[in-house]
Amino acid sequence: MDPMLPVQKGDITGIESLPQASLQELLGALHRVTDLLEAQRRDEEALSKAFQEHVERWKSDTMHWSSVTRMIAHPSYLRVIGLARRGCPGDIERLLLRELQAEPDHWFAALSAIAGEDPVTEDQNFDEAVEAWLEWGRRKGYLQ
Repeated sequence: MDPMLPVQKGDITGIESLPQASLQELLGALHRVTDLLEAQRRDEEALSKAFQEHVERWKSDTMHWSSVTRMIAHPSYLRVIGLARRGCPGDIERLLLRELQAEPDHWFAALSAIAGEDPVTEDQNFDEAVEAWLEWGRRKGYLQ
């Protein structure tokens, strides 16, 4: 027990013995944390929405293209990569991996550009490349 703290972790008994100024500071800190969490939630929602919009546009525009090089040069594909700067570390990786898991597509270049690594070997086919990225995501904690 810390003799300097009138209230111990997990124990709210004795909170009434805190000075009014301390209670006001605590309440202010709780409000600031709540505001920060709300702002973070809004940012995550906006990032997810922008991601989905670009994914849908990319899929729609490139569905009949046979050139992967051309597909990954599409503006929406490049914007997905650019979204990595807006979010917290791992946000776009997580979204891309979930997309890859739900609807496998050519997201390998984007993942490699964002992650700075590539778990796929030259001898792997498309399905093996998908699985390599999903396993990478599990190891990194982006997927369960």
